[in-house]
Amino acid sequence: MPNKKKLEVLFVGAELAPFVKVGGLGDVMGSLPKGLVKQGVNIKMILPFYGAIDTKKYKSKLVKKNINLDIDDKQVKFDLYQTLLPGTKISVFLVKHKMFNGKDIYVGGRKYMKGRVYSRSVSDIERFVFFSKAVAETIRTMKWKLDVVHAHDWHSAILPTFIDEYSLEDKNFANIKTLFTIHNLANQGISGLDIVDYGGLHQKLTPALMEDYYDKDGDKIDMMKIGILSADFVNTVSPNYAKEILTKEYGEKLETYLLRRQKHLSGIVNGIDIDFFDPSKDKLIYKKYNAKNRKVNKAFNKQALQKEMKLPQDDVPVFGLVSRLVNQKGLDILVPVLDKILAKNDVQVVILGTGQPEHEQAFKQLAKKYPEKLSANITFNITMAQKIYAGSDFFLMPSLFEPCGLGQMIAMRYGTLPLVRATGGLKDTVKHGVTGVVFKKYTQVATKKAFEQAIRIYKNKPKFNKMISTAMHQDFSWDKSAKDYIKLYKKLA
Repeated sequence: MPNKKKLEVLFVGAELAPFVKVGGLGDVMGSLPKGLVKQGVNIKMILPFYGAIDTKKYKSKLVKKNINLDIDDKQVKFDLYQTLLPGTKISVFLVKHKMFNGKDIYVGGRKYMKGRVYSRSVSDIERFVFFSKAVAETIRTMKWKLDVVHAHDWHSAILPTFIDEYSLEDKNFANIKTLFTIHNLANQGISGLDIVDYGGLHQKLTPALMEDYYDKDGDKIDMMKIGILSADFVNTVSPNYAKEILTKEYGEKLETYLLRRQKHLSGIVNGIDIDFFDPSKDKLIYKKYNAKNRKVNKAFNKQALQKEMKLPQDDVPVFGLVSRLVNQKGLDILVPVLDKILAKNDVQVVILGTGQPEHEQAFKQLAKKYPEKLSANITFNITMAQKIYAGSDFFLMPSLFEPCGLGQMIAMRYGTLPLVRATGGLKDTVKHGVTGVVFKKYTQVATKKAFEQAIRIYKNKPKFNKMISTAMHQDFSWDKSAKDYIKLYKKLA
């Protein structure tokens, strides 16, 4: 490929901030393309045209009507709309079909399998198989000349298989390479074998699909597994997580297949949107600050947070937690440790999040037991989240597993030291005693020791201030990650 030619990349995913977002996938989809475009890559993006997208706020135009699609032994039609990623010139294409007219990304709930693995309802899997095939059909209909199709998570994991099948009849697909990014290996998209017929696929034409179709795993098709086996290259969202998922402990029953793809597997740490997460510009926090005026103005944010949370405005370490309240986040070890720490130490804790009822209830009970030390906010709103990032001294992420994690990077940007377990992207981004407190073993004992270390650091003001300064100067922009992705794209193209 001539050096002067710009790389042509299509981003495919189920979420895209700010249009529609459930978790970190939406943030990555909304931020990474900006970094890539800055460095000279041509990006197109495509996602379903959900009913949840605010059409008054985000104007779109019809670019192609009645595109034919063979699905479920029927010929159906969908329309293609186009808009721009806000603040950019990046084209975002929207697949319009009645399947996506609802106000939610998912029409069914999570289905928990053995261990940590979970999936979605059959109807949701059908919707995203439909979407993936619609993407392939869009490429053909619009005659897009692409170097790389970059598919994200299980929702578009079957797209490389569609591209392989389309390439047997359409020369335009022969030169398209595929990159599959795993954002969370536990979220897999599992259905019965009939999903193959639904998608109009031919299991004997592509090796990855053939293997999953005929293996002896209970007559099921696993989208994540197909993506791992079929894409030209696989990556995940931190180098350490890329190593972890090769093991039985973190492989979520797919480690055998990941080991086979080891030479075509890598990890690239996510970035954060440093324009949005910037304490010197953040209109949501109590008082803006930067690394130079941080001592005075961050202290103001801390006292204002204590006041709003109805906690005494004392000079004690404040630990913040902004999270989904689910098992993955290490809450089963955190709650009993907090009980012990709060009983014997002058500390305060501010909780924000929703999730599994047992965790919500546990934090409510702790708040009743320690009303002047713990504030449990079982809700979520972005303003409160920003105030916690700005007003806390330490940020809690004792995760069981964490593919990348964004909270620790946001916290450091705000001069709040992360207290994390050494797993996934947390291990890659937080340095013990330099930018945060890191512990290894997933035990209450190790977590309690980490809290005690944090309390000692807080009392040692020269060390505490040096760590805050170092944390605030870390570069978590998308620029470095974008460069790493470009290297991957060039290797593929």
